[in-house]
Amino acid sequence: MSRIGDERQRSTGGQVDDCQARVAELGAEVGEVFVDEGRSAWNPRVQRKAWDALMKRLESGASGGVIVFDMARFSRRPIEGERLILAAERGLLVLDSEGEYDLLTANGRKTFRDQLNAAAYESDRLSTRVKRGKRVKAMRGESNHTHRPFGYEKDGTTVRESEAAVIREMVRRILAGESLRKIALDLNERGITTSVGARWTGDKVKLVAANPRNGGYVPYRGENVARTEGPALIGESDWDRLSGLFAGQGKGRPASGEYVCSGLVRCGNCGRGLTGRPQYGRAPYPDGETRRRYWCQKRLTGGGCNKVSVDMRLLDTAIGKLVVAILSDPRHAEAMNAAAVATAAKRRPVADELARSQELATVLSGRLGRGEISLERYDAAVTPLDRRIDELKATLEAIDATRVVDDSAKARAESLEVWEARWKEANAGEKRSMFTRALHGKRVKIMPATVRGPVFDRSRIVVEDITAAA
Repeated sequence: MSRIGDERQRSTGGQVDDCQARVAELGAEVGEVFVDEGRSAWNPRVQRKAWDALMKRLESGASGGVIVFDMARFSRRPIEGERLILAAERGLLVLDSEGEYDLLTANGRKTFRDQLNAAAYESDRLSTRVKRGKRVKAMRGESNHTHRPFGYEKDGTTVRESEAAVIREMVRRILAGESLRKIALDLNERGITTSVGARWTGDKVKLVAANPRNGGYVPYRGENVARTEGPALIGESDWDRLSGLFAGQGKGRPASGEYVCSGLVRCGNCGRGLTGRPQYGRAPYPDGETRRRYWCQKRLTGGGCNKVSVDMRLLDTAIGKLVVAILSDPRHAEAMNAAAVATAAKRRPVADELARSQELATVLSGRLGRGEISLERYDAAVTPLDRRIDELKATLEAIDATRVVDDSAKARAESLEVWEARWKEANAGEKRSMFTRALHGKRVKIMPATVRGPVFDRSRIVVEDITAAA
């Protein structure tokens, strides 16, 4: 049953009634009825158990045919329709509640395939439109949530203060070193539930606490693409510490607190991640601490080359200077977020109209391709539309050009001083978070050493743009 409605929208019970009436008109008998309530016909990740049982019945020869309410509800994947065509070679009759497909003839198979292809096209087009709309919303700083997020009202923006206080408490306790499981048990004992009324688990506590919206960010497909218009629930310093803590955990064994760069930098020889190891057999650092190195260790990576290594403190110092230089640059994307929020109100109506115009152009192209309109009518409609799209793009560029970033020597010096102090005071987890923020979308490689000695060769650090390579 389609959520958005169409000319034949019926409940599943009504669809069964229509199909049974069609069977009666043919003088046939109903063998079994299959209903996949609430299951998508186009999403390949959705398991439709009733559909699988139906196909098993048809392919085994237990039935002489099948009738569905609407072929678009039966399947929107042409590959699944081919299974019916193969079954029809044994004489299987395929009908929907209003039509009939003779899959034993070339014309019948063509009509059947055309119907499935049309359904697949509509699904793909709807999916593309939905994804585009979600991205536009995210770039404007709006939420794409489907369920009410804990700490916010249904709009995903208005703060529900009673729950926001719980989130701040969670963050304080996590940063203090308390386990997620202990926090969950305490919340359950106090009668506090999730936004859907469920009990807490450690994973749910982590999921809620790590919601980027709490830090003032709007995520899209796993990436923070914009800042929210309202204030963040969690201060920037606490959010960085929390992000660094969770980022340091990763999957599997957590990264050691001793090593800032472990797993974040890669071997310039083989591409594997460098990991930290102590060097008990060598003289300690001048302050008495155990000497440590980052190494492309074959025994840990399952394929490292053992050919690239670097002293931990030398690399941490060099990486720290790189991270601070990026984050203190007023032209950096992080520094421009405040300006982006200020211009969001101007951009929103223009971006909305641009999205609508581009969608209309796509629809017109589709109609031309299907032969529904002539080339003359298409040109008459799309020429002024293209002109309007260009005007809207120019308007957006002009709005973006009004963002002023103070790139003076004084501003750079003040920003550099702030970030240097922040890096110096940060713990290993916080430094990992700053590394991830500064080098988002980049790959950092450490090349083999060419000169031995106590000084690190800065040219060994190579930064690659992952997005450009993709």
